[in-house]
Amino acid sequence: MKNFVFLSVLIALLFSGCEETPPQIDFSIPIIPLKDSTYIEPAPAPQHKAVLIEDITGVRCINCPDAAQKAKDIIAQKTSDSVVVMAIYPIEIFDNFTRPYPGVPQLATIISKEIVQALGLPQGLPNGYVDRKEFLVGTRPVSYTEWINKVNIRLQQKTPVNIGITKEITNRNLKVEIKLQYNTNAISGAAHKYAIYIIEDKIVSTQYTQSGNNSNYVHNHALRYAFNLTMGNPLTQTTVPGRTYIKQFEYEMPSEYVIDNCHIICAVLDSVTEEVINVREIDLK
Repeated sequence: MKNFVFLSVLIALLFSGCEETPPQIDFSIPIIPLKDSTYIEPAPAPQHKAVLIEDITGVRCINCPDAAQKAKDIIAQKTSDSVVVMAIYPIEIFDNFTRPYPGVPQLATIISKEIVQALGLPQGLPNGYVDRKEFLVGTRPVSYTEWINKVNIRLQQKTPVNIGITKEITNRNLKVEIKLQYNTNAISGAAHKYAIYIIEDKIVSTQYTQSGNNSNYVHNHALRYAFNLTMGNPLTQTTVPGRTYIKQFEYEMPSEYVIDNCHIICAVLDSVTEEVINVREIDLK
């Protein structure tokens, strides 16, 4: 009897000792580029740097239209070739502000949620990021009233990488090609990544405003889609002046997207600090 009890305890201990917490599995399927190449050529002259404003916004946020207007004013002042705006509606975060209205085009996405979770939550809305930079140690969110000041600071920076974007559309099939060229400002060995997004303008949906719900409010720069990793895809080769990357992707545009109102954004980011090194935008018209 004692042997039986001992054996039972030993078996129980063995099985309990083998229990482990299984590793988290990523079930997402990355998009394989149609073309993915890199080479070194003579370093080009530098582009001017452009700045990315990410407007963290919501459809139930009474002051968010003010931030949207502020972004519009900054673009008009600086030109779209100097300032790129992306409006992110993070689903489930600040649910009182971002919870979608039923029966209208939906803007809140998991992609937006991933960006805010990765870069840091603001204390409230409206708010945003300017070049994803930490202007104060440990915090990236910037009040929309301060966007112009931060944009002016960032526009003084030089960029080590030129960004070129081309597109081809057949019916609703979109092919996007980006060309990243490290110019004469490039520093050898820098760790960078790139991100490509689709945004859409002129989306008519409900917005809470100072006058109540406006069912005909026009939303612009709304983030719709991210190619591959939301926070950026690594550039794996050693960075030197003249290093060039060619990346080409294909995407079937959903029927609810109005292609003529859509734009492609490509940003090159510092892999360590998350700061935007450079950014460019083209429309799909």
